Amino acid sequence: MDISSFISEDFGSVVAGGAALLAVPGVIVAGAIQGKRALQGAQAQAEAALRAAHEQAAKALEAAQAQAQATLETGRLQAQATLEGVREMSREAHAQWQRDRCEDIWAAFVAELDLLKAKEQATSHESEVADLLKAYAMVELMSPPVVLEQASRARNKAIEVDLMLFTLRMQARDMEQLELAKQRLRSDVTQGSGIADTRGLLAELVPGPDGDDMVDSPGSPEEYEDMRERFERCRAASDALEALAAVERAQGVQDAGERARQTLLAAGFRETQASSLVFTAQLDRDEQQQILAADKRELTRLRNVFVKEARKELDALGA
Repeated sequence: MDISSFISEDFGSVVAGGAALLAVPGVIVAGAIQGKRALQGAQAQAEAALRAAHEQAAKALEAAQAQAQATLETGRLQAQATLEGVREMSREAHAQWQRDRCEDIWAAFVAELDLLKAKEQATSHESEVADLLKAYAMVELMSPPVVLEQASRARNKAIEVDLMLFTLRMQARDMEQLELAKQRLRSDVTQGSGIADTRGLLAELVPGPDGDDMVDSPGSPEEYEDMRERFERCRAASDALEALAAVERAQGVQDAGERARQTLLAAGFRETQASSLVFTAQLDRDEQQQILAADKRELTRLRNVFVKEARKELDALGA
């Protein structure tokens, strides 16, 4: 092979090899660029997919939260409705209990008022309104102002009636004492009614053996003193009975009362007894009964007003 051929052939090979060597960096650079672009594309796709997944997850979370909130709200409303139902039932039950309790308490108070109205005088030295006041204490606890006001008025009038009943009882007792005193005076009159004093000499008409009256004179000083004592008691008792009758006819006349008191003292009664008997004789019992009757009529009116207000309240509680 000649040198020219060698040069031409080998030089071409060298040139081709050099060209190939020079092309390698370009290929590497191009591959790197393509790889970078592919990586960037993959990253972009991954980021887009991640964002899409995040958005979907956020939407799913929001939907789940909304559903959970709706479920909670539904449960709350149901629980509230149930609670309101229970409360309403409780209010209705309490209202019914309150109505029944008030009805019993107010009826008991009215019953005590009716018992008091039926009495004509006290039956003992104790107050006749003790049970009524106990019933009123319960009325105070359970009554609205309008009902309590009427109950208070009825209670106050009941106390006045009770005082009048007690007064009449005391007057009845005093009347019994007055009647006993009159019986004593009548006995003294009877024991000395047949004795006469004729010019200082005493004589007594007594039944004789044949049924006719006969004159009996004292046979001894003792008999004389006994006859004189019975005679004096008879006169004093007769004067006292007459004076008491005058007091009863002319009630409130001071002079008549004082004369009756003096005659009772002369008849052997103590000062306090005489004063009490005169006071009792001066009482106008008809007037006392009229006062009691008027108090009872007013008590009846107040009782009816209370019942009217109580019924209104019961109707309101039962509505």
